[in-house]
Amino acid sequence: MYSNPVRLLTVSGRLVQKQVLVSTRIALRGGKVLYPVSQSRGYFQGHRQKLRVRNNHLVTLSHRKFSKANEETFKKFRSFKNGDQFTKKFGSDILQYTAAVAYTPKDRLKNNIDSDDGGLDSPIYHSTDAFDSPTGEDNYILAYTEIGIIVGVLDGVGGWSEQGFDSSAISREIACKVTEIYLDEPQLAPIEILKRAYDLVKSQGIVKVGSTTICFGIIDFNTNKLQALNLGDSWFGVFRRDPNGKYRCVYQSEEQTYYFNAPYQLSIIPQNFLDQAKKRGSKYLMNEPEEAAPYNFDLKSDDILIFTTDGLIDNVFPEDVELYLNDSIMENDNLTDKLGDINKVLVQQTKVLSLNTKFNSAFSQKLSNVTGQEYIGGKPDDITSVMVHIK
Repeated sequence: MYSNPVRLLTVSGRLVQKQVLVSTRIALRGGKVLYPVSQSRGYFQGHRQKLRVRNNHLVTLSHRKFSKANEETFKKFRSFKNGDQFTKKFGSDILQYTAAVAYTPKDRLKNNIDSDDGGLDSPIYHSTDAFDSPTGEDNYILAYTEIGIIVGVLDGVGGWSEQGFDSSAISREIACKVTEIYLDEPQLAPIEILKRAYDLVKSQGIVKVGSTTICFGIIDFNTNKLQALNLGDSWFGVFRRDPNGKYRCVYQSEEQTYYFNAPYQLSIIPQNFLDQAKKRGSKYLMNEPEEAAPYNFDLKSDDILIFTTDGLIDNVFPEDVELYLNDSIMENDNLTDKLGDINKVLVQQTKVLSLNTKFNSAFSQKLSNVTGQEYIGGKPDDITSVMVHIK
């Protein structure tokens, strides 16, 4: 069923897209999937939802107290611009890690709200600034200490925007907490960091309602080992050169879902919402950090590590990313000068495909398999990618 890989444009723009189209009864039109039965990226079970756009909110710093030096470090790691990169050297320059962040939000309509459960009075949920968030409902994690680097992504579940709430609030706050905890205690395992971050966000009450997926990992500079976890349908993959010098995806995470397009998610849901859902015969999707799948992998020099939200991996397959990397990177390229551009163009070209109603996306192929009907078209969504090159 799956098509041949699609060749994305490279940084130089020297290649064009190749697409394999399938016949279709119902297409992706106007950025929305026209399902036979309405369903969206679920935030609770037993309740039909329309696919609607999602609102978001400007990134804010959390309320943890830092020394002045640590506060500046924290701000640096939470304010990357699209395409930014940095290089960090360790062990008398024996190890070198270049990391880059790229993102693009999907297009949104500001007045697409249908509130059944009643509003909350915090400006974090009802703000005209929400649509200016550069990452949409996605958020990224990227920071380093003297013993390692942490990298990852989160994706706020958009169903909450249908109730008039900021679907990015929880992904933003957990991203901040994970970063803070790592900077304070970099020796902690990913699962311990996530548990503490989630507990802090819940206890501080900054987020009143919301759900998010999360996928992040820590690279230990002493061992060059990756410890990662994934909860939901974001994704990471390790790309390594084969004997012919071509990048191949040699290790990757697997999505966790209840059913199609309904991922595992960390949730904060008020009791009155839970009570109302029970009366409707519905049940919210709620998971705990302990349900995240753990991953461990030994990295090698010249590996490329990518953490990305489903906005990328729902449109292209890892094989497509392989083609893009091989077209964009020559064997002796110095990626300290170009990784940011490589990551940025990957995100940009994936967005172009996501808006193409004739593109045979990964999402449309999966949907065709699930429903037994043929679908075609890209899947518009926020896209966030964090890329790391090991040297």
